[in-house]
Amino acid sequence: MSPCLNTNDIVLAKYCMKLTRKDIISFHLPSDPEKHYIKRIIGLPSEFIEFTNSDIIVDGKKIMPNNIDYNKMNTVHSWYLEPNQFFVLGDNYLDSYDSKSFGPININWVKYKIVSKVWPLGSLSLNNSRTFFPKDKND
Repeated sequence: MSPCLNTNDIVLAKYCMKLTRKDIISFHLPSDPEKHYIKRIIGLPSEFIEFTNSDIIVDGKKIMPNNIDYNKMNTVHSWYLEPNQFFVLGDNYLDSYDSKSFGPININWVKYKIVSKVWPLGSLSLNNSRTFFPKDKND
């Protein structure tokens, strides 16, 4: 999740099921229920996610440039999310183990929404979506 979050950072999290695009969440995978992953939501339930050669597109809208090496991805380059699924990416998505590797996550796997980074003290901040997404008219 670098640059937003780094190893050994301490975060404030809350249980929250009203999740939106750009939220940072903590979840586990059924294949490794003891490990918590922290990633950013880019795809919401019932959306269509597509990785083209130049862009990441959600329901036909370009949300960010795509610089992903397809050799590092599984063979799927598009996903239709079920009504109970999210698509998540790490902020360092070029080198992140995230939905492009393991697929969409089930809403029941989500544990917390990350609200703030509290450690190290000099980096106290609210969840900042600007590190990952370009500014849009709705922000």
